[in-house]
Amino acid sequence: MAALYPSKSRTSHGLGNQDPRDSQLRLVLVGKTGAGKSATGNSILGKKVFPSGFSAVSITRSCKKGDSTWNGREVVVVDTPGIFDTEVQDADTCKEIARCMALTSPGPHALLLVIPLGRYTPEEQRATEKVLEMFGERARKHMILLFTRKDDLEGTDFRDYLKEAPEVIRELMDKFGDRYCVFNNRATGAEQEDQRQQLLVLVQRVVAECKGRCFTNNMYQKVEERIQKQILVIQENYRAELERQKAQIRQEYEEKIRMLEDELEQQKQEMQMRRQLAEREAFCAARQQNARHEVENQSGILEFILGLFKVVSLVFSLFKN
Repeated sequence: MAALYPSKSRTSHGLGNQDPRDSQLRLVLVGKTGAGKSATGNSILGKKVFPSGFSAVSITRSCKKGDSTWNGREVVVVDTPGIFDTEVQDADTCKEIARCMALTSPGPHALLLVIPLGRYTPEEQRATEKVLEMFGERARKHMILLFTRKDDLEGTDFRDYLKEAPEVIRELMDKFGDRYCVFNNRATGAEQEDQRQQLLVLVQRVVAECKGRCFTNNMYQKVEERIQKQILVIQENYRAELERQKAQIRQEYEEKIRMLEDELEQQKQEMQMRRQLAEREAFCAARQQNARHEVENQSGILEFILGLFKVVSLVFSLFKN
């Protein structure tokens, strides 16, 4: 299918340059409902961020982002609901795909395809095929297989398990080679940290193999441009608000100081004024730093992305462009 937008000269092969100032590792968890995506996200972050548990229906209703630090780098994990479970994609599913793009723009460094060990049902196979179809061949070099329920192996070596695994699992392993991890999401302490370390080292290797670039495409680039514009608007509004507040504070204190005859009291009022001005500046700086988070959670950015989709039938092929 032809690209929705012309490719930009700064990219090639569907990959975008990683800003050297950006030390993030952005990971997206994809897979069928019940695969253990949310529990896996919590294991990666080393803390409970996403609600998880045993359920016949998806506990995760909407894309959600969590973050933590690993080896001095910010690790951002986006958990997704079961958007690959049904054949027909409805408006809610399209909205969640849009939300995922907003939370991972300008693109994820790794796509974690989460598959539970054990009986591999036709529904799970179709869900996996949808993931691969949606993101396309060029995204595959950013994909990592992540098998959950390692504890169900009960000491059996994973390679021995593969000998008896369904053929489709063995075919996936052939496609991904050594880009896989096996997780026990009930693990704690050293075991949890060891598997977390193993995965994030693998993610770093994948990023290095992709020359430090995240997965992106024309759609992601349009989304990032929109986000950056909205960030500038928000920051300019905050700066303008700060200047108004500072002018008001100065005016109020200058009037107080003029009415005081005692020099020591004047100095106290001036110090209080400077303290209030510094507090307002610090508060404004914090709001400006949070501007991207505000944009990501605005309905406007989701509406913009949905507008780029043009028609719902393009959703599962848009990542190929």
